[in-house]
Amino acid sequence: MAYQVLARKWRPQTFAEMVGQEHLARTLKNAIRQNRIGHAYLFVGSRGIGKTTTARIFAKALNCRHNQDGEPCCQCDNCLEIAQGNSMDVIEIDGASHNKVEDIRDIRDGVQYTPVKGKYKIYIIDEVHMLTTAAWNALLKTLEEPPEHVKFLFATTEPHKVLPTIVSRCQRFDLRRIPVPLIVQRLRQICDGEHIAVEDAALTAIARAADGGMRDAQSILDQMIAFCGGADGSVAVSEQDVVNVFGLASGQELSETAAALFANDLDRAFAVIQVLADGGRDLERFFDDLVGFMRNLMLAATCRDASRYLEVSETEMADLLAIGKAVPPRQIQQALQLLLAQEWSFRTALNKRLYLEVVLSRVTTELHSVQLDDIMTHLNVLGGFLPPQELPAPNHTVNLPPSTRIDRPTPMAKPVVPPAAAPAPAVAQKPQPLAPEPRPQPEPAPMPAPVPPMPAVAPQAAPKPAPMPAEPVAMPEFQPIPEYASDEQPEYSEQNIPSSVLMSDSNPADLYQRLLNELGYAREQKLLDMIGHGFQPISFENNLLTLGYSFNDVDADDVRQLLDARNNVVLQMVFRKVWPNGKILLCRITEDGLEETVHKGQRHATEDERKEIAERPAIHQLRQALNLEVIDARIKE
Repeated sequence: MAYQVLARKWRPQTFAEMVGQEHLARTLKNAIRQNRIGHAYLFVGSRGIGKTTTARIFAKALNCRHNQDGEPCCQCDNCLEIAQGNSMDVIEIDGASHNKVEDIRDIRDGVQYTPVKGKYKIYIIDEVHMLTTAAWNALLKTLEEPPEHVKFLFATTEPHKVLPTIVSRCQRFDLRRIPVPLIVQRLRQICDGEHIAVEDAALTAIARAADGGMRDAQSILDQMIAFCGGADGSVAVSEQDVVNVFGLASGQELSETAAALFANDLDRAFAVIQVLADGGRDLERFFDDLVGFMRNLMLAATCRDASRYLEVSETEMADLLAIGKAVPPRQIQQALQLLLAQEWSFRTALNKRLYLEVVLSRVTTELHSVQLDDIMTHLNVLGGFLPPQELPAPNHTVNLPPSTRIDRPTPMAKPVVPPAAAPAPAVAQKPQPLAPEPRPQPEPAPMPAPVPPMPAVAPQAAPKPAPMPAEPVAMPEFQPIPEYASDEQPEYSEQNIPSSVLMSDSNPADLYQRLLNELGYAREQKLLDMIGHGFQPISFENNLLTLGYSFNDVDADDVRQLLDARNNVVLQMVFRKVWPNGKILLCRITEDGLEETVHKGQRHATEDERKEIAERPAIHQLRQALNLEVIDARIKE
């Protein structure tokens, strides 16, 4: 006897054997029991979920001689003929090849004849959306008022292509996608009946690859049995076999990638991508599976009974709950949003692997960076606008399951081991003489030594500040960034200010010009270009140099950049080279005068007051939490 594929051999023969379509089976059985049978039915759904099978079972139930509560007996001659496809009263037509007006005319002429053996003459038209508009118009009147002994059963995967006038004359039934657990249960029943050894994880992978279609799942199972040669039960079909044949991503690889993102371990995620790329897997399918895994993880972390919404096995549910309990739900939602935002760009990318690595890097960076909402909440709490209970919880360490070793391709790993073993002992002996080199690390001690000599050098250069050239070029040894970065600045008073500075002209214009020169020494060309045009020296009092500007002469973007934290620190530190303990105030000039005089009642804090403000408990806590510094402050007079 010729071999028959599993999809045909295990096709359901009764409503009770249908999987995942209980609503449809109940409606059709009740219609038969109550004798409320319509003249046309339209079955809608994706491929492989039972549209044609439902039409055949319904046809058998209508013409069955020994109907059992709406179910066909599958033993009478009518049931056997319909199951074998040689019944004279059940005509099955392929709508894709019989879609012309002439074919519909044959149907219209044939409905006039009564059935041969059964109670009804039934026409099953598959892929009915392929009929032309002219063919539908030819069938329209017959479909609206057919003879009592004629029933039409239509099946289609694209109901939007069927004319609305046809749909309105039919009872429409939408078939559902079959859940993964039900597909696994049916496949297990088939494997037990065929005496085939298959792992549960392999059946889950097959069901996930079938995408809700039972026929696809049975076809994949048939292919895997042929691949593994396990038809006699001697060799079991494993999950890795399914993954290798169809290029899928296993549940272990998905959980490993998700855990790597939440643990801020890109090396762990890139190892999975390396295995997928070396095995020729479909990275686009892996991305879709990763998005689905994140969705399942979000439901497992937020829902009390996630099993109602998730179509996963018990093992996968355990993995989801393990990760969901260790990661904050908000972080899971953020990761899912970031992945969905890159979905379209990833599909159109030419280099899938490169783009996937970039996407995972971006997601990891965003998940473990300080969020703007948290900063604003801290500021509102410190300002008294929100209660302390509103403070977001600190980022705690995520305790995820340990990294699982993903099997890498073995042919490439074995040849590399022998050559690496030879140089290994030589490399192991060389680090021994190099051991004393890390000990000379106490060199940071000389670093503070150059700092104290700086004020000592200043008195020696006392005669030079006055005749300072307008366009300085020399002094290549000046390194501004390390000096600005240091927090240890010498404290000056009237007694220890260098005499050259006290004797020099301290008028605002001269200090402004010397500031520009120092910016040239420091090679801060960007700051020099911004503050060198449109700013006017206004006054210099109490070590505070006031520079005025007007938006008619200065671009607002330049002012914003000068007030930026980094640029402001550099500008203040450069001015301290000109005048110790000096500060710069940028003040807008309006029609009423300086903005500082318009907004009266506040003054700039001195250096001591600024330090005292920085050490206040609330501000100190904010500085420690967000790594900030107090650059300027205003005090009521």
